[in-house]
Amino acid sequence: MIGINQPVKNRKNRQRRAAARAKGFSLIEIMISVAIFSVIILSATNIFKIVIDSQRSALATQNVQESLKYFFEVIGKEIRMAQKNGGICPDVPNDKVFAVSTGATGDVLSFKNYYGQCVTYFLGADGDSQRFRIKRGLDEDFISPRKIRIDNLRFILSDSTSTQSLVTINLLAHALDLAQFRSAMTIQTSFTSRYYK
Repeated sequence: MIGINQPVKNRKNRQRRAAARAKGFSLIEIMISVAIFSVIILSATNIFKIVIDSQRSALATQNVQESLKYFFEVIGKEIRMAQKNGGICPDVPNDKVFAVSTGATGDVLSFKNYYGQCVTYFLGADGDSQRFRIKRGLDEDFISPRKIRIDNLRFILSDSTSTQSLVTINLLAHALDLAQFRSAMTIQTSFTSRYYK
């Protein structure tokens, strides 16, 4: 009987040692799992950075649009209410409603507004930026925010004797943020004078 129990004990010891070895991980398994984990973390971090950058870009674009909304409301109202010049404004011919000329930083739009004032819209330098500037009679001031730079301002005038005058504004605007979030955009809109006489 003693001889019979010996192989059973040896078999049980071998099974215990095999089970103990099976419970642990080898060095290769650990290195592979660390490498896979690192790749997953790096990928997730890059995706998160891309999402954050796109959100910042979208906010910069929205900021430019919102900042220029006031300018477009003001100039739109004044253009719609513009009247034919009757010798009051020196930059506008007597039989016309609008006049476009070229200035140092872009086009200049001149007209007589509803109140009989001579109005001029143009780009003016403000430090290292360019902003919309408005001149009404002797008063002159900026009308666009300081954080938005305006470039390539163009006024396209479609002036016919049989129809109302159409003024198209084309400009390039961007926020003065970090270079990667500047969000340059070209904006174009048109306004028609309601002057019928």
